[in-house]
Amino acid sequence: MCQSRFTSERVLSLGSSNPHTRLFTEKRENDVLGPQMSLKEAIALMSSQEYGRAISILEEGASSESKSPSEKAELCAWVAECHRQLQDYKMCGDWYLEAVKRIFSQQGDVRSKAKQALPLSEKALESYKLGGDTVDVLEAAKLKQRLLDLSR
Repeated sequence: MCQSRFTSERVLSLGSSNPHTRLFTEKRENDVLGPQMSLKEAIALMSSQEYGRAISILEEGASSESKSPSEKAELCAWVAECHRQLQDYKMCGDWYLEAVKRIFSQQGDVRSKAKQALPLSEKALESYKLGGDTVDVLEAAKLKQRLLDLSR
């Protein structure tokens, strides 16, 4: 995958600048919710427009060692959607790119991973156009093009 300024340190610290989230790497000592229960609870919170609380649950799941990269990618996309609803488009784009990263950490061929990641990179680009800086927009556009090339 192409090199960009989206390093793992930057991606792992998502949420540190947003009052609705806590550090991505924070974990509760005792995770009492099962994998499906946490997603169901987060979706229920989103339906009630309690996006900050949903983000906390989803971030915890996305950082869980017990989740597969595919599950983590899905949870990252849900976190991005919460940030979109909060109109925090910069964080939304960052979380879509985290989902792309998780997709590429899965087993499988590069072409199929690129096809799977392409819609997420497009959403990141759209989000950055609404609330990111020009560097974010440029990097997301380059990533989208790279994924298009890899998916052929």
